[in-house]
This record gives sequence, structure tokens and C-alpha cells, in this order.
Amino acid sequence: MPIMSGWEVSPDRIEKYDKIMSTDDVGEPIITSKCKLGPNNGYIVASNNGFAWRIQGGGGFSKWVRWHDVDRIDLKREGFLLAYIKVREKNGILKLDGKGIPKLKKLALQLRQNNNEEYGHYLQRRSNFYQIISDIFNQNKGDSDPPTSDSRI
Repeated sequence: MPIMSGWEVSPDRIEKYDKIMSTDDVGEPIITSKCKLGPNNGYIVASNNGFAWRIQGGGGFSKWVRWHDVDRIDLKREGFLLAYIKVREKNGILKLDGKGIPKLKKLALQLRQNNNEEYGHYLQRRSNFYQIISDIFNQNKGDSDPPTSDSRI
């Protein structure tokens, strides 16, 4: 599937896009965008395999999350999502609480305006962000937790 119209890689993000695509099993991207994760500015690529995020300015800091490791996605406000991610050990095994329920970590994803993007276009993308991410997640989340995962959060 080609990248969804309006979510193309902007020229100033090609280097980050290439790093994400070379280090994570993103597969065919559906959307790409500048995206803030917590306090850090960066770049997100979402596909049917999961989503990858890389910090702005290099340094190698990145996240990679398979959809089966996402518990849920909540809309905080337009363009701002809270993704609840199942925490895994370094070997990929789920961390469980005392009741056998997977521990969760909250990731705050906030869409950012791309360089040279018209403000009206950005507002349209921002208003669609939650629905697009939710649709990709719901289509690819799976019914069970695999015993291990290569997600890195």
C-alpha cells in the first residue's frame, strides 16, 4: 500500500525516514509525519507492522512498537493520542503484574506540522490522526499476545 495521500515524506525528513526504514521492520508505510513523543520532537512512520518513531536531531534514540503490543489508543485532544503499550523484558517476554495482567507504558504522541506545509492541510491531517492510527491499529492488533516481540519502547 502506498503512503496515504497527504502523509508523504517531506524532503527535510528523508534522512530520518531512511534510518527508520533501515533499522525497524516497518514494512510499507501508510503515514509519515513529524510527531512529538513526550517532550521530544521526532518523526513517526506507521504501517501494518506497527509504528516507529525517531528523535529529531539524530543521536539514535528511537522507538519501535508492533501493533500486538499496543493495548489501546485514546484521543486526548485533536492531534494528540495516548498509546498504551504492553511492556516487555529485553528478551521480548511480557512483563506482568501480580494478577498476571500485562504492565502498560503510556506514550503521548502529538502530531506536528511539517516544514513548508500549509496550515489548513496540517489542520486536516491533525483532525484525521486519531481515526487513521485507530483504524491501522484495529486492523492489525491481533487476538493474542505472542510469547516474544521485537518492540522497543
